[in-house]
Amino acid sequence: MTNAPRMRTRDKAILQLKTDDPETSLTRFAIDRLIASGKLPTVKIGNKVLINYDLLLDIIANGLEDIEEPQTMGIIRPIKC
Repeated sequence: MTNAPRMRTRDKAILQLKTDDPETSLTRFAIDRLIASGKLPTVKIGNKVLINYDLLLDIIANGLEDIEEPQTMGIIRPIKC
């Protein structure tokens, strides 16, 4: 039997990380940026959005400095009536 990935919600991943490393500087915002950039994939099951905790640890170990900003769709222009 293979090891199943440790899937966590974003908030539970932060709690687990703070338990493992109380001095961590990683925030929910940083995880949100990883998700928005596509570097940290999510799985939606029911109403929960889960992330692979082990993959998050791998991303942290390899550095966060090359996270790309999420792409924007453009500028909203006013509609003249």
